[in-house]
Amino acid sequence: MSSASRLRVSAALSAVLFVIGYLVVVVVPGGGQVTESDFTEFYDSDGKLALEFLLTVGFFLAAAALAWHFIELRTSVGGSVLAQLAATLGTMGAVALPVGAAILLAPAGVQLNSDAGFVGVPIAHAFAQAGLGVMMLLGMGLLGVSTILFALEIRRTKAGPSWLWMAGGAAGVIAFGSYIWVPGLAFPVWLIVLAAAGLRSNPVAANAPVAAASRA
Repeated sequence: MSSASRLRVSAALSAVLFVIGYLVVVVVPGGGQVTESDFTEFYDSDGKLALEFLLTVGFFLAAAALAWHFIELRTSVGGSVLAQLAATLGTMGAVALPVGAAILLAPAGVQLNSDAGFVGVPIAHAFAQAGLGVMMLLGMGLLGVSTILFALEIRRTKAGPSWLWMAGGAAGVIAFGSYIWVPGLAFPVWLIVLAAAGLRSNPVAANAPVAAASRA
């Protein structure tokens, strides 16, 4: 498989797994206007608890796919210091997503894996707020910054048309504002756009060793 194909596949796979895992913010109550009955109905439903577990697994798979994607994207734009920073921040953000989802899962884990009953609304709400905070502020924040940095690298290296890096920059800014969950969907949209468009050969990175040799 060529480098261009790996980039496309990693972006598309990451987008699909991200959306699957991201649905956990819709399934689990918390983070918005919720009532006591919202929590009790959720924690009384074995089906919803099982769905939460499966979505969290999806987030772990998404984190692995995103780590692969950032390696391919870093290589495609030339592997500069800025690209390496973008890949590192993106991977950190990807890891934060399932960590936040696991925090959301904690009250359900207590209920499913022991004889204990529902931990109670205040505790469940506290875990929901903490988990969503890790996902949205840390996870999506770092993914947003990473997307912006990669967009700047696409512009600098001319690895894609102007509309592509502008779309990446816009998606990064929107995702960075994911203190509510909806803007975070800009990130998988960007991945799908990148998978569809791909990146062309990187003339700046390719000619850099030649230029350096000629100066020497």
